[in-house]
Amino acid sequence: MKKVLSVVLALMFILGTGSVLAFADNADTGEFTAFCQNVAGLPDISFVFGDDRTDVKGNQAVIGGYVEAESYDIFASQEDFGYHDTLVSALPSYKYRTAHHGGVPYGDGTNIFTRSFPLYNEKHVPWDKLYGIADDGADELSKKGITYACIKVADNVYVDFYNIHADAYGDAGSVAARQDNFRQLAELINSRDIDRPVIVTGDFNAFLFNDNSLLKETLVDGCGLKDAWVEVKNNGDYDDCSYYINTVGGVWTDKWGVWDSVERFMYKDGGGVTLTPTEFSYVTVKTDDGKAVSDHNGVHVKFAYDATNASANIGDGTQVVKTSAFSEFFRRIRDFFKALFLALSNLDKVIDYFSE
Repeated sequence: MKKVLSVVLALMFILGTGSVLAFADNADTGEFTAFCQNVAGLPDISFVFGDDRTDVKGNQAVIGGYVEAESYDIFASQEDFGYHDTLVSALPSYKYRTAHHGGVPYGDGTNIFTRSFPLYNEKHVPWDKLYGIADDGADELSKKGITYACIKVADNVYVDFYNIHADAYGDAGSVAARQDNFRQLAELINSRDIDRPVIVTGDFNAFLFNDNSLLKETLVDGCGLKDAWVEVKNNGDYDDCSYYINTVGGVWTDKWGVWDSVERFMYKDGGGVTLTPTEFSYVTVKTDDGKAVSDHNGVHVKFAYDATNASANIGDGTQVVKTSAFSEFFRRIRDFFKALFLALSNLDKVIDYFSE
């Protein structure tokens, strides 16, 4: 009986050890999902001009409900302005989020939400250059820029995450501003003290192909980033999109929100951690009656990571950043009067725009 018991215990030990070893072998690998959406949360003033009114506030609840139901690990939003509380109320499972800096003209509209991944080193960086007062995107009347956070995905797996909203429109001034946006982003990434993997998402307002925004030259060639759409859908080719067109049948006139769109995920390895996009898709979030909630499609990516060779110091320097209510109040006052001065200084352009 003792021999039988010994054999049984030995088998249990071997099997148990095997299970532990198998778990240990996979402890440094895993995957997570991310979703990016321009939520179109600008104040709704369509009723002033007699247009059909858009339920902007209601759309935020729809978007939040969609993200909550899909359980994306990370959610990045742009144009998240005056209806932020409505969006947040539809995201009860998202424990961590960056500080919201208000609507236009106070906030940048870019925020990061995660279900269970802690956020560290939060920073909001305005663009050095924007173009357009009452036209050409009116970018100068907002606080467009970069929201950054270091996200702890797993033990010793930290990702430097950048959520951006670049200058809009295709006029010469806007293109030059957007080129400078990408220059500023690349310098920010390249000047980091600690090497960590990087993910950049947001509304780039630029394409990789047939575009003069220097997106490839600045962020791919100059910063070492890869593009998830290119890697998953275009066979890794950054010079020619014929693979996708020949495989799927894409055409230039049907590009927005369909392929190589302005919403994207870019990434790079770092600190011994590798990232690999395994899924990529554009998503049109709609209301119950079939209306799109935004003029932008969302984009979903699944990343696999391998941290087997992660550096020991990849999580160094991480800290929770808290916003002072006092400094935030005065920042909003400052930004309000700055925007007011800018609008009054260009009153003729504002009047011309609204009189068209």
